Amino acid sequence: MKDFTEESLRDQLELACSARGMSAAGARLVHHYSNAVFVLPALDAVVRINVGQTAPAIGITQEVTRWLVNEHAYPATAPVEDAPPVQLDSGLTASFWRYYPQPDDGPPFRSAHLADLLRRLHDLPMPPIELPRWEPFGALRRVLSQNVPLPGLSDEEVEWLRDRVDAVQHQIAAAHWPLGHGMVHGDGWAGNLLWDRDRVMLGDWDNVSLGPREIDLIPTWHAAIRYGRETAWVQEFADTYGYDMARHESFDLLLQMRDLVQLSGPLRRAGESEPHLAALRQRFEGIRTGNRSQSWIGL
Repeated sequence: MKDFTEESLRDQLELACSARGMSAAGARLVHHYSNAVFVLPALDAVVRINVGQTAPAIGITQEVTRWLVNEHAYPATAPVEDAPPVQLDSGLTASFWRYYPQPDDGPPFRSAHLADLLRRLHDLPMPPIELPRWEPFGALRRVLSQNVPLPGLSDEEVEWLRDRVDAVQHQIAAAHWPLGHGMVHGDGWAGNLLWDRDRVMLGDWDNVSLGPREIDLIPTWHAAIRYGRETAWVQEFADTYGYDMARHESFDLLLQMRDLVQLSGPLRRAGESEPHLAALRQRFEGIRTGNRSQSWIGL
């Protein structure tokens, strides 16, 4: 999250909690990448601090997850009741969610867990809430639209990246989608799985939208190429979901899309974090040179 240190994020957390009559005492920062996540153990709550999303947009996300949980018993992370999102003067938005403590020695997640949850989601009817249309590069475009130099990239590289995003999005607009359109999670990868006692649930619904279902599947194949997931991981996912993305006519295009999406987080934090700067440079150079098989640094 560019230009926001842990100290300044804690200030934003205090403001958000105060606006909802909550105490931020004992808050722990447990995640700081594209967004920041604080746990409030005393309240069994999580506060997500988002950049680039408004309170009304996050409110729609919370309506969707509430509908999933209450109407369909779907294992989604649920919002805290009577605590709507807070739009902060800094431009950040804070939202309040139930806290699901994770076991220290729980069994590892399997790709079958992820595939089953996505299959169930895709089989549900559309919610009685108007979903935003899927935007493949929303977060990346917001970063690239800033009229300031971006740490880690030259002005020429930023212009190249903007042109590349435009070109890939144009191709995506013309792509064929055999699985059809419907409600999609928008970031369907294993890092968004959580344990809720003995069941697996799906979190991080910031990108829930109306779009082609294939976009929820491509992260699994991308993880095998870029982050070293084994062949068995991908095969189990395909078998459980019932579709092999590698046979999709736009498979390579969707991998290119996922590559570009993976620049958003490192771009936001490259100016303050050497690991994020290193990841940004590796990913950008791999994309620009057309290196489609290079393993990437995980963050």
